[in-house]
Amino acid sequence: MNHLPSANRRDFLRSALATSALFGAESALTSTKTRAAEENGGGAKNVIFMVSDGMNHGALSLARQFREKSGGTTNWTRLYREQPVVRALVETFSANSCVTDSAAAASAWGGGKRVNNGVLNVLPDGSRVETLHQKFQTKGRKTGLVTTATITHATPAGFAVNIDSRADEALIAEQYLERRVDLLLGGGRKFFSEDLRKKYAGAGYRVVDSRDALIGVEAGGSLLGVFSESHIPFSIDRENVPEIKAAIPTLAEMTQVALDRLAPSPDGFFLMVEGARVDHAGHANDAAASIHDQLAFDDAIGTALAYIGKNPDTLLIITTDHGCGGIQMNGVSASPDQGFAPGLYNASNVYFDRLGGFNRSIEWMKQNGVDGLSGPPLAEAIAGYTGMKLDADQVKVAQGMKAAYEDVVQAHTGVGWTSGNHTGELVEFCAFGPGSREFPALMRNDEAHGKLLGILGIG
Repeated sequence: MNHLPSANRRDFLRSALATSALFGAESALTSTKTRAAEENGGGAKNVIFMVSDGMNHGALSLARQFREKSGGTTNWTRLYREQPVVRALVETFSANSCVTDSAAAASAWGGGKRVNNGVLNVLPDGSRVETLHQKFQTKGRKTGLVTTATITHATPAGFAVNIDSRADEALIAEQYLERRVDLLLGGGRKFFSEDLRKKYAGAGYRVVDSRDALIGVEAGGSLLGVFSESHIPFSIDRENVPEIKAAIPTLAEMTQVALDRLAPSPDGFFLMVEGARVDHAGHANDAAASIHDQLAFDDAIGTALAYIGKNPDTLLIITTDHGCGGIQMNGVSASPDQGFAPGLYNASNVYFDRLGGFNRSIEWMKQNGVDGLSGPPLAEAIAGYTGMKLDADQVKVAQGMKAAYEDVVQAHTGVGWTSGNHTGELVEFCAFGPGSREFPALMRNDEAHGKLLGILGIG
């Protein structure tokens, strides 16, 4: 048996203690356990596949910067500093476009083939591919899908169904039941009729529709949880509206219930967790909503890491399907007569910090009538929900809360966008745990499917 020299041993223990403080008492030596398992021929029993939908590097950076304002940091970037992760850049093309939609992107993962935008695991020639859910199911592995979108939305559906159009969400809800996906948590109650919910219950599913019901759900059986008519509300709204907070679980809470539910599976499990509303914030050019939902996704990463600290036979993947909107913090320079010290980009920190004054999403404000206001009432509402003090000209620009409103926000915060559309850049991918070394540093989105099957020993 080899022993570390005493100085190195002290350094090792210091490192282990520091990591323990960050990730929990049992996770400090996770990477050591994982390496030992791999060296002894062990592989991954479980997979947690986490997707921050529509996240470009700007969204990741801004969330980290926002959390560091309060003295913390994000679990994702802390993972990079403290653990031996494998990082990659991923090309996200679909079969018919260099800019993918979520259906084609999820199909690349879930079916291992590139399909046209708008389609779920149906090839251009009309043939259907076998999904990861189906492949795992035949091997006795449990599968779970968790999202802040409708549970029938493109990303979760891409791991389990074959549908000609992603818009057929009611049909997706039925196909989930036909294929017996073990756990489904998200929004989209409107796609589950009372009759369909009865069919789920008759098939052995626990069916819940509120945060309290989810947290108190009985053990055993499969689980369907739909917590809103459409998508789960943005996190910034949940944090600031007590009624939403009481009724709707966080992504981290849904992730915890999913892990508790799937963990007893003797043959292992596959869990997909999606922070879907980062993408929706990108489409809306809503910087504050993007940051808060990225942080909610990061909290779910913390939940996954706590589980992995006790179960190092679990492979964790964290990635995105594509960028959306091209969010970035732009440097801001201001003159000393505006109260700033001389210097290039001297106002950037002050402008970014103004995002801390935002307490509602653009979506919530529109749903609650702010876009119908004008003049002083509009200025008062915007000040109350964002902290922005607008002059008369800016109030005119903001009226209707259309595209020009985002220009007002950029002028106030420095955060800007390239569009309200998906973007085609290379995106972030990281893997941690047994099998993570199988992923190359640059890959196509459809390569992850085969790598996962190989790591799990599924032919």
